[in-house]
Amino acid sequence: MTYRTRFLAASGAWTVAVAAALLAGSLAVRDRLPDPMASHWGFSGAPDGSTAFTALLVFELVSWLVIAVIGIVFGVLGVARRASRATASAILGAGAAFVVGMSVVTTSVNLDVADWRQASPLPVWLVLPVLAAAALGGWLGWWLGNRGPDARPAGDGEVAELKLKPGERAVWVSSVSSPTMLVIGGIAVLLAVVPMMLQVWAATVAFVLAGLLLFALSSARVQVDENGVHASFGPLRRPVRRIRLEQIEDARVETRRALEVGGWGYRVLPTSTAIMLRGGECLVLRLTSGRKFYISVDNPERGAELVNALITERSAL
Repeated sequence: MTYRTRFLAASGAWTVAVAAALLAGSLAVRDRLPDPMASHWGFSGAPDGSTAFTALLVFELVSWLVIAVIGIVFGVLGVARRASRATASAILGAGAAFVVGMSVVTTSVNLDVADWRQASPLPVWLVLPVLAAAALGGWLGWWLGNRGPDARPAGDGEVAELKLKPGERAVWVSSVSSPTMLVIGGIAVLLAVVPMMLQVWAATVAFVLAGLLLFALSSARVQVDENGVHASFGPLRRPVRRIRLEQIEDARVETRRALEVGGWGYRVLPTSTAIMLRGGECLVLRLTSGRKFYISVDNPERGAELVNALITERSAL
């Protein structure tokens, strides 16, 4: 059984189990709940909005299915890498704990009241266990998904020689995304639900903006051409880090994890610089200054081959 098959089987079963738990839990206490139910609370904690029982249940189920689909798609696309499988499992674990936890909180404050206006107040502290459960669920998901090696481990070291014909020009472009930054960005957006329910708009905007910023910087695009290596971030391709060809001694491919190069994101150490958005294969540039520049990127072999070919062509002029 392949990683893809095992992941699809496990994540599919988990998605159905959580949806069944949401449905069974709500229906089990249906006769003890008002209809409509209190679904929104003001800053004071008192209920100030309601939703029909069926509509609220459908909203919870749809919310969970959207989270599950995002996690499953992310996992399937990167199933060959252990880090991607772990991140997808973390999304499924944290998302399930959050949706189920919020459902339990909403149901508990509506229990055994005749009218939604009589629902119990919703103090802020009651949401904290939900966030803690989501964090624990995400950690457990990461731990369970972080099993086994990458499906196609790559060897480190020198790359094959690429020869350019006289006058030939070539460009190599690749990209990479950070599962970690995507997860943190998603959690930030989810956390915005809490201040939004309490109508604390400044905190809501802060969480949403933080999540969007992480999403925007969670990807990078790398281009190699006769001018050197250019790495840009996000859909706007800003900011840009440029390394001129004359600054590069040679290029190779190495497998590195974030802790080996200083952590996630853009890292500067005494002997190296890194753009690390995921662990695994990296394009490694050995600079004339003696430093190394690590860029985690998909299919770095061809990029390293082209860098070396351009350096050889430049030295022959």
